[in-house]
Amino acid sequence: MSCSLADQQQKLSEHFLELMKTRHETVVVSQSWSEIHKVNEQVRLGLKAQKLIGESETVVTALERQDLTDAQKRDKRFYQPDSVLVFNRPIAGFKSGSAGQLRGITDKHLLVEADNRIRPVPFKDLDRITVCQPKELSLSSGDRLQLKANAQSQEGRKLANGELVSVKEIHADGRIALEDGRTLSKDYRQFVRGYAVTSYAAQGKTVDYVLFSDSAVRAATNQQQWYVTISRGRKGVKIFTADKIQLRQNVARSGDRTLALDMAQSSVRKLATIWGRDVAYVLNVQHSQRVSAERQAAALQQEEAERQAEQVRQRKAVRQSELAKQTESVKQTEAVERPIQKSPTTRRRIEIPPRQSNQQNRGMRI
Repeated sequence: MSCSLADQQQKLSEHFLELMKTRHETVVVSQSWSEIHKVNEQVRLGLKAQKLIGESETVVTALERQDLTDAQKRDKRFYQPDSVLVFNRPIAGFKSGSAGQLRGITDKHLLVEADNRIRPVPFKDLDRITVCQPKELSLSSGDRLQLKANAQSQEGRKLANGELVSVKEIHADGRIALEDGRTLSKDYRQFVRGYAVTSYAAQGKTVDYVLFSDSAVRAATNQQQWYVTISRGRKGVKIFTADKIQLRQNVARSGDRTLALDMAQSSVRKLATIWGRDVAYVLNVQHSQRVSAERQAAALQQEEAERQAEQVRQRKAVRQSELAKQTESVKQTEAVERPIQKSPTTRRRIEIPPRQSNQQNRGMRI
């Protein structure tokens, strides 16, 4: 369905509501989280207005996952004051599913407070922690959620990451009863609205109808994502786009990264067309340019090596000159100090002979 960017979400929401009225299982697939959040809220407002979900609402605090790398988890700048750390597996004495607050970061650990205690969590175990942001979510019976963490329900049944579930009832103590009979504990809060999902999250899910919301970002759509999207609908797929031509080009584009060799060959062919020459001529020119560039680089390296060697020789000559001056200064100082040390001895030798001479004179008089 062709539409403008301004009314794309509106038309998509209207079509979603029509399918919901006829009891068809439907999901919206989009490529960006910002668009997914907008579509989710737009669809829910429509469901609420047409009383397709419960009228009463309960506000719960959900934990929206922040996609941080292990390196980012070591940097305090990536945390908000109210960030919540959820343990996906047992670590440092904390149980799986426990949630805590960051209290500090050392050279090797995160200091996390959970279960009324503070413990260090080694950096090597950061892949077992999910950093989340609290977000208030209004829920009614009939609301659809997408689970964002593996866990177990209160009945001991499996809860799978990416699973779509429907709310039956929100208990006063925070537990959420699902329509399939499972119950989310009051501590399980890793979920988002599930009317619109990413193409990645749509993998493995099969519904009656898929509504594809084409993104305005060219890189968001490619051949691989398109195949995942259109293969999810049992009865049909409907596409909402503001630019059919651009969508066709995006779908034809592979999601694989272009090899450097493919890029080089493509550029050679383009140059041959521009120059009006054959590919061999372009390759010869590129080879000559490459050889010339390598020679220039080698000459520059040689000049730099000679310059550095000259600097080393100059520094060595300066050091030798300074050392020679220090040695000469030391010799002059020793030469001055030696006469001063010998002068008292010289005076004693000069004073002694007169005494002996007087004794000899007195003896001669006798």
